[in-house]
Amino acid sequence: MISARKIRTLKPRVQLRRAADAFHEAAASDPGREYLDEVMDIIRASDVLDAEDKEKIGFFYSKGDSLSYEDIYYRILTALGDVPADWDTVDEEGNIDWSSRSILPHYLFLDHLRSPYNVGSIFRSAEAFQVAGIYIAPGSASPEHPRARRTSRGTVDGVDWREAELSAIPSGIPVFALETGGEDIAGFRFPESGICIIGSEEDGISPEARKMAESSYGIVSIPQHGAKGSLNVSSAVAILLYKWQEALTAL
Repeated sequence: MISARKIRTLKPRVQLRRAADAFHEAAASDPGREYLDEVMDIIRASDVLDAEDKEKIGFFYSKGDSLSYEDIYYRILTALGDVPADWDTVDEEGNIDWSSRSILPHYLFLDHLRSPYNVGSIFRSAEAFQVAGIYIAPGSASPEHPRARRTSRGTVDGVDWREAELSAIPSGIPVFALETGGEDIAGFRFPESGICIIGSEEDGISPEARKMAESSYGIVSIPQHGAKGSLNVSSAVAILLYKWQEALTAL
């Protein structure tokens, strides 16, 4: 287990990652209260965590059991925006190894999505389903927004993206849009490569985006049977990306 003295020599974010690791290890084999007190002093002195995070971590520490030590671990990593799943490959500083990621020639265009939570969640699905890149329309929430980063679980660093207008979509690439009133996703003919336009929950896709999609591969829709009649846009995108990937692997 890394010493508290060594942790103090590291960069601020790495300090917190190592402090989190110390509590993760302590959940399995308690190294003693004196050592954990030193690690907690490092956490309390951190400028990276906000007051709410520190208060919650202090509460967990006061409970002093292995489950609470795990709670500290995940609270810190969530605050850092880089919580790895158990199967993620990370380097010695706790960063996800994106070099192991495989991609498909699938792209998304986010057409004025205002919510950073939705943008972050879409990045997480895009990483999982091999999306090669994402275009972000000006006026959309930035993937660099703290809430987008936190929701994405760090995947904004693993999926290529850039801010761009619709006119930046390369000519000749198949284009379709996810929107109500289109063809049922069960029978939709997905292109092997292409770009899907995603509109905001409130306004949908822009008229220009609709025209572009209808002149290419068209509009795809997800049938819904609930009383509400709508899905969160990030949930809808996850369904779409799964079906697109499935269609390609079935060829």
